Amino acid sequence: MAQTYYPRSVLITGAGGNLGRKVIEWLARTEWCRSIIGLDVTTDVGPFSPGASARLKLVAGDLLQANSGWQDAFRGVDAVIHFAAQNPHTDASWEDAVASFDMTFNVAASAEKAGVHRIVFASSNHVMGGYKDFPLAGTMGPGHLTTSIAPAPGTKWSTGHGFMDSTAYAVSKLMCERLCVDMAAQSEGRLTAVAVRIGWTQPGENLARTINLAGDPKYGVGPEPTDEEGKRDLRWYRNMWLSNDDLGRLFEAAVTADASRWPAPGIVVNGMSANEGMDWDIKQTEQLLGYKAQQNIYAELRAGSAAHA
Repeated sequence: MAQTYYPRSVLITGAGGNLGRKVIEWLARTEWCRSIIGLDVTTDVGPFSPGASARLKLVAGDLLQANSGWQDAFRGVDAVIHFAAQNPHTDASWEDAVASFDMTFNVAASAEKAGVHRIVFASSNHVMGGYKDFPLAGTMGPGHLTTSIAPAPGTKWSTGHGFMDSTAYAVSKLMCERLCVDMAAQSEGRLTAVAVRIGWTQPGENLARTINLAGDPKYGVGPEPTDEEGKRDLRWYRNMWLSNDDLGRLFEAAVTADASRWPAPGIVVNGMSANEGMDWDIKQTEQLLGYKAQQNIYAELRAGSAAHA
């Protein structure tokens, strides 16, 4: 029978970022997580809730500097969640991408050396971004986008204000996935790893209605597209939605799941909400992690439309 593992101490890199802050707040509400170490380039990352602050210790460190003081924070830690990157945005350069890989290597090596039980790496939907467009889009359908098919790194899109290409960002995420999975395999199970291909969790409230065709909430919602390409692109963005609460559920599941049920010490899973009809497969995520997504972007959009009718 599967046994849920409850790490009492969790270290989170990129603690001051959008995802890091939300996961810290979520874990601080659990009964089992008694200590959270937040690691970022500075401890000046803004306030947390009183409940989170009571369990949180902030540590400053440059993850590009191996064998430095920040590694002491890994001592006695049960699980590590790695969000930090040189540039955590899709406009990352190749220089940023290399630096982010080096940061991940340093974090994973520090975790293994310190005897950490679990590392959870924040990968990205952009590893599969090529499936947004044809010809790969023609192979898609509900549940077809599994982690076992070939990656297609890099999403290409127009924001209406410029053209974006996330290939450098996506390649770095893919290589970091493989690093964590391979390191877990080489440890013979002493270190277990989960790489989560995160969908789209917008900053702040992360409302379903603010997912837009431009791929960035700062450009506003805008009208519904009428052309086929625009409709396809908006569907791609909406189907990746990961609500704030489902983000918390997902990362809680990732650090507590029983690795004895996994096919290998390191696994890669998709991380989205339960968005109806989406190409992304989260059945494997549910089976391997015990993740139970509870929100659906299309139900949220219908409820919003009804409220304004």
